[in-house]
Amino acid sequence: MSKLAKEILLKNGNPPIVEFFRRPKTLFELLNVQKLRAYKYKVQPVHWYEKGFEGCYYEVHRTKYTIFNNEPKHGHAWALLFWRGRPAFHPPKEMKGGTKFAWQQYRSPAADGIKYDQSTAKTIEKRRNFLLKGYYTGLNPKAPPPKDGTLQ
Repeated sequence: MSKLAKEILLKNGNPPIVEFFRRPKTLFELLNVQKLRAYKYKVQPVHWYEKGFEGCYYEVHRTKYTIFNNEPKHGHAWALLFWRGRPAFHPPKEMKGGTKFAWQQYRSPAADGIKYDQSTAKTIEKRRNFLLKGYYTGLNPKAPPPKDGTLQ
């Protein structure tokens, strides 16, 4: 690298392309840089990877971008959900949370040394069921969770 280039980098910080690759990406930012509109591309939310969910990912089948400031940061994506290696449903459904979560290309957590913890998973599942029960029945979400932790 030339002296001039080093001076420019030190003066202005990292170029925009480096900043783009360092920060977490929305689903549409991740899919936009793939070939063939990301057909059959496997993605997963980062929090699934961190929790150690093995074989849980989306296989993208169709994308439709909404251009905002000349960048496709929003849109719609349709995909098959694979949960523990098996398809959860069969025609592809629209993916939710494309702009809410940080997304990444699918990687196996077990291959990277992240293990699935049964007790943590039960706690997460109880909380999820409690929130869903409150959402569907209109209960107060600040009330204590049900004792059995399941939907009724």
